[in-house]
Amino acid sequence: MQPRASVLELRKMWRRLGLNVISEHKIFFSILILVGSGIVAFQASAYYYYQKSSSDCPSSCNGTTVSVETLINYGNNTSQWINKTDVSSDWNFYQLTASISKVQATYYGPPTSEHLITGINGVQSNQQYFWSLWAICAKSNAWIATNVGADAIHFATYHTLAWYYQAANSQDSSAWNPPVRGAAKVTMC
Repeated sequence: MQPRASVLELRKMWRRLGLNVISEHKIFFSILILVGSGIVAFQASAYYYYQKSSSDCPSSCNGTTVSVETLINYGNNTSQWINKTDVSSDWNFYQLTASISKVQATYYGPPTSEHLITGINGVQSNQQYFWSLWAICAKSNAWIATNVGADAIHFATYHTLAWYYQAANSQDSSAWNPPVRGAAKVTMC
């Protein structure tokens, strides 16, 4: 019976030792649990925020269709107007462009999830020329160089858009010519 008693005593001693370690480090374990919970909560809220912000289309535009006019100006006195009706309003301009032309683009994944257009219908950007994105500002009925990419343009705001293959002589969009020769241009809509 002696050995059995020592096994029981050993078990009791290990339990006490375990409880002593926990009770002696109660503050440390509490902080560890709080920090872990904070990290999990932060990650969950960041994921929720990303999911909500990845669709910039307002809820009022989901499920409806709009008429969109698209101009592709190749920069060599050749232009193509494409009247695309019944476009789903939850599409973005990149999706529309890809549906009406042959697009070459570089995709940048999360967090931006956007495309850089490098070519349209075989006309490629290079060191001298690039594809710029324009829209008609309804308030002033004038062209404006957009300050966002095609993935961020939804049709709740603009209904006439253009791609313009132009010389890369300036990074300042206020110095650019509009995609239609002689058309009005504004720098703010």
